[in-house]
Amino acid sequence: MIAAVRPGRPSARGDPDALVRGIPAHLFQVEPDLAARINPPRSEVRQAASAGMLLVVAGGVAGVLNLLFNVVVARGGGVSAYGAIGPLLMLGTVAGLLATGLQYGVAREAALTPRPAPDLVRMAFRSVLPWVMPTLVLALLAWPIAQFLHLSSPLPVLIVTVLAAVSVAGAAVGGLLVGLRRFRVIAGLMVGFGALRLGLGFLVGHGGAAVDGSVLVSIVPGLGSLLLGLAILLYSPHSINRAVAPPQGPRSGGIQRSGIVGSLIAGGLWTIWGVPLLFSRHLLSPAAAGDFAASQLLAGGIIWVTAPLVTAFYPTIVRHRHRSPIFVGALGTLGVALVGLIILTAVGPLLISKLYGSHFSGSRGLLLVLAISATATACATFACWAALARRWAMRRTLAFLGSALLLELGWDGMVGHTATLLAAGPVLALTLSVGLVVAAAIVSRRREGTLAPGVAEESTVRLPSSPARREP
Repeated sequence: MIAAVRPGRPSARGDPDALVRGIPAHLFQVEPDLAARINPPRSEVRQAASAGMLLVVAGGVAGVLNLLFNVVVARGGGVSAYGAIGPLLMLGTVAGLLATGLQYGVAREAALTPRPAPDLVRMAFRSVLPWVMPTLVLALLAWPIAQFLHLSSPLPVLIVTVLAAVSVAGAAVGGLLVGLRRFRVIAGLMVGFGALRLGLGFLVGHGGAAVDGSVLVSIVPGLGSLLLGLAILLYSPHSINRAVAPPQGPRSGGIQRSGIVGSLIAGGLWTIWGVPLLFSRHLLSPAAAGDFAASQLLAGGIIWVTAPLVTAFYPTIVRHRHRSPIFVGALGTLGVALVGLIILTAVGPLLISKLYGSHFSGSRGLLLVLAISATATACATFACWAALARRWAMRRTLAFLGSALLLELGWDGMVGHTATLLAAGPVLALTLSVGLVVAAAIVSRRREGTLAPGVAEESTVRLPSSPARREP
């Protein structure tokens, strides 16, 4: 019997609550952390979707501002100066790319740790120090790099070193904003400082000072976002995280591990997308390689525009063990990518001729294949970061990226003798790599046999057992 009805008390028929009075109250309580992880509030998923659309728009505007900055610098400084500016800015881009892993490592801890913003800021900047140290190596190599790029002085390389350090520190602050879901602040910083950079480009991107000035003003968005974001975190009343994890101290060790894996993910995805461009320079004629580079730059806009969806859904995926945030985010990524594919295929050739000049040409067929590869890369990007958010199958995720890179290198080296075949490399490599990883997982599961008894799935809610009671 569930409960005994004592004499003198109302019967179960007269009092329905009498049947449950004898049951210990803790049997009806599910751990709040576990319940929140398994059943994420629908409002939070909707908020993540809304934030994703906001960041997609802000990212698109920031991308246009970045493109206009490059156009202003290229026209103001001339072809020779821009030939030096491009590699220097690429060094800063690589530093920012590696700092992406740190950003999402910080975001994960911020989303899980119910601590005030000052504690989170201290945690984030403690984790920054190991990532800033490699910039000292870049500073020591400033003069050899300047000679390799035929620069008159190492000053531009030293400025890039500062840019790399600011990018790493800014990634820590950006990770806190992501973990605390301050998406409006992130959107405002992206657009506001992108516009400021463009305005400064008009002032300094001319004449002999174009190289130093263009690299120097590129520090402004990162430094401004760092300082303003830090001020918002420290002085905003909304910067205390309502996390679902049990109270615990911030863990910089977890940030370092997530940061390293995240950097490998970001670097692997960037390499998979960029390898065809390197082979185009090696295998195609100079004119065809130039057309391929212009077309791939436009197609890369699909990856750029869909990336903010990862930012928007990442903290929700971290906080909850449910699959609905992953499903909604992946569906949104695919939808935005397909819209970009249609737009790029329709107006891409016209954009290339208008932006680059009549001596450039982009065929609609090449743009279509590049857009398909970009869509596949965007979906793989969301999947990899979702896996990192849940700490799910990280070895298989890295194996997936490694096998995709090897497959693409083999495809481009042996088969990619035309622009279209090179453009198809990323989508073919990613698709085949998914098949290989799935097949390897099936084989491994069959070798291991069935799960051991007592191993429960993540989605199973276990009610705590009642404590033993002594019989009178």
